Amino acid sequence: MHETDFLPENPLLMIPLTSSVSPKNKTMATLYGNSIALDHAQKDADLQYPEGTILYEVTWHQQADEFWFGANIPKEIKCIERVSVDNNKKLHYELFKGKPLKRLISENDTARINFITSQKMAFTP
Repeated sequence: MHETDFLPENPLLMIPLTSSVSPKNKTMATLYGNSIALDHAQKDADLQYPEGTILYEVTWHQQADEFWFGANIPKEIKCIERVSVDNNKKLHYELFKGKPLKRLISENDTARINFITSQKMAFTP
C-alpha cells in the first residue's frame, strides 16, 4: 500500500507552485496544484481560484542531509491538506494524516483554506 492510496490523486505528481520551511517546527512544505491552479497562479494576481482547482499542501518533517552539511531534506510526511473548488466556486478542505494516510477532516477550515490559497507562486529566473 502506498502513502497516497487514500488521496483522490497523488499530489507529488502535480505541479509544485511554491515551498516553505518552518525551522521552529522542523518542517518543510510544498504547495502543489493541478493545471487549472497553475494557469491561475501564473496569470492572476487575485487569490480567487476558479472552479476545478485542486491544491495540496504537503508537509514533511525535516531530517539532516547526510551529504550536504547544514542542509535539511524531507523525512516522512507529517500531513497533507487538500483544497478544491467546486462548480459553485465553494472551497472544500480535507486533512490527511497517519501511516497510511487517512482522511481525518473533510470540512471547511477557513484559516487553513486562507493560508493555502494565499500563497503566491514561486517564480524562477
